[in-house]
Amino acid sequence: MAGDYVEISSDTLLDQLASIPDYNIVPDTVPVTEADVLELEEGEDAETYIFISSAMAQTPEPVNLGGNGSLTLTRYDNGEKLTVRYRRKDGTYDPEAFARLDYHMRCALTGRQAHMAVKLVELLDAVEDKFGRRGLVLLSGYRTPKNNGKTSGAARHSLHMLGWAADIRIPGYSSTKVRNFARKLRAGGIGYYPYKGFVHLDVGKARYWAVGRPPRKRRIHRRAKQTRKVALKRSVHPSRRPAAAGKQSKPVKVSSGRKPLKERS
Repeated sequence: MAGDYVEISSDTLLDQLASIPDYNIVPDTVPVTEADVLELEEGEDAETYIFISSAMAQTPEPVNLGGNGSLTLTRYDNGEKLTVRYRRKDGTYDPEAFARLDYHMRCALTGRQAHMAVKLVELLDAVEDKFGRRGLVLLSGYRTPKNNGKTSGAARHSLHMLGWAADIRIPGYSSTKVRNFARKLRAGGIGYYPYKGFVHLDVGKARYWAVGRPPRKRRIHRRAKQTRKVALKRSVHPSRRPAAAGKQSKPVKVSSGRKPLKERS
């Protein structure tokens, strides 16, 4: 039944896989296909698959967050641009417009698409309108579990796999301003990545996190190099130090038991 969680025990997992609703389809309408099971066997673990299937039964309800019903998105990976009016004047949603959005926000690695959450589109619209309606740059929309697993720093149960999340930039505006406005909307989760200049927005539970700049390798290497130079300078024997201007250096006798260093010609 729609809205119920799928209960699966370890003993009957394989027998019940066929009853799990496909996460790309409206729940409880189409069983898992052979292609989906094959993909699961090739690397997508059962826990992730069950998470997706169960979560899709609780898709966030559409909420008008103040946007004008039109959205412009430009894909970062290939420059594709889409401007679409997804909400009609009477408040209803245009299925054809959402089909175009689903395709535009498809997985960058596999090309597969999912039904993007209406609430997410409303959230993106509200953010876009706040900052001059110049459009958003989409870094990441929907991700297949396989692509999510290959994405550095991605959460195992990322809401990108549900079509509930998007990573965006806004030309001419800092990620800090975008984050501050998004937090006021309280529409879901916000990830702040000032180092990379983007913001993660999703329509899951309200939460917030920030990822700062990682240690710079060049800076570490530079400090290590400077430390080595200082150590070498301190360990240089007096006889090897350069003589002052206009003076000749004389060999210094060494009484440490080692043979004296020969003068260089």
